[in-house]
Amino acid sequence: MTITEKAQIAKKIKAFKNTDFSDAPELTDEQISRLKPSHYINMANYKPIKKTVNVRLDADVIEWLQSAGKGYQTRMNNILREAMLNSVG
Repeated sequence: MTITEKAQIAKKIKAFKNTDFSDAPELTDEQISRLKPSHYINMANYKPIKKTVNVRLDADVIEWLQSAGKGYQTRMNNILREAMLNSVG
């Protein structure tokens, strides 16, 4: 990143910090609870990018996932996604 680019970013950050939000309506707790990441709004069109990773898991965890038959990696992903979504907010 060049010095000019860094200066432009710093300028944008400073401008944002000086923004007056006093006239912006405050969200209610109900509105906040309904907020979702934009890619979850229309799940029918959501296609997550898959990434190959190597992880070390306990043998009994793998055996448990595999005991339900084919698709253990999908089940693992679903369990992790649910944990991720439950940790938001």
